[in-house]
Amino acid sequence: MSKSKFFAGIILLILVWVAFTQIRMVDGNAIDMAKAAALKEIENSETAKFDQMEKVDHGETTVVCGQYSVKDEAGNYTTPKNFSVIVQTPESKFSESAEDFNQYCALPGKK
Repeated sequence: MSKSKFFAGIILLILVWVAFTQIRMVDGNAIDMAKAAALKEIENSETAKFDQMEKVDHGETTVVCGQYSVKDEAGNYTTPKNFSVIVQTPESKFSESAEDFNQYCALPGKK
C-alpha cells in the first residue's frame, strides 16, 4: 500500500470520527436542554432522576422523550412519569400530558 493511500485512509477515519462525535454532541445538547426545561417545571426537582431519555426528530421539530421520578416525603422515589420536551431556543416546552407523549414519543416501533 502506498503512503498516499495510507494517509488518505487515516484522514477518512479521522473525518468519520469527527462527524460521529459532533452528531453525538448535538444529541447530548438536546437532552441537556430538555433536562433543564423539565427541572424548571417538576416539583421537588432537586431529587429528580431521569431515565429512558431519547431524542426524536419530527421534521424540523426536535423532541426529547423520557421518564422522571422524584423523592416523595418519605424519601422514596415515585413511580416514573412520562414526559416530552419540544426543544427550541430560547425556551423549550415541557409536558407531562399523555396526549403529547403519545403524539411525539409512542410512535410505531418505539417503546
